[in-house]
Amino acid sequence: MNENWPRWIMASIAKYFSDIVSTIPLPLLVDGVDEREPEKLHYDHAELRISGPYTTELSRNYFRILVDVNVLLTELMDKVNAYDLQTWCGIIAAAMDGPINIYKYGNEAGDDGSWVFCLTPVNGRIDPNRILHFGQLGRTDRIRQSMIDGHFVTYNS
Repeated sequence: MNENWPRWIMASIAKYFSDIVSTIPLPLLVDGVDEREPEKLHYDHAELRISGPYTTELSRNYFRILVDVNVLLTELMDKVNAYDLQTWCGIIAAAMDGPINIYKYGNEAGDDGSWVFCLTPVNGRIDPNRILHFGQLGRTDRIRQSMIDGHFVTYNS
């Protein structure tokens, strides 16, 4: 396994979804990078969480790399358009339908922005991505949440 893969994967996925979410437009908080301050979380926003990479050496120096990505969307319900949250979910889910390119992003030696590999949605027993609606979070808080959960894979040496 390449010791740089976790950093490159995290930075590349964060950049990819930051570009997507900015078209909505929503602020994006990246878990493990951005601080989760209470005053920043009480508005329409997206939170990106990345799990992995989960690596399996299939043969000598040839790896299967799995990455789970989820985007939690939070919406204040004081708007005119009741379907904003579903629209945002559709935009994020569509972004998870295709490949995500991984580049050498970061601030370490050798992080030159060059292409490394491509993560593609997992096909098979696990759905590649799902939209989960949690609805209104409490009786008094007018906040709704939904999450788009994606699973990606690549093979690399």
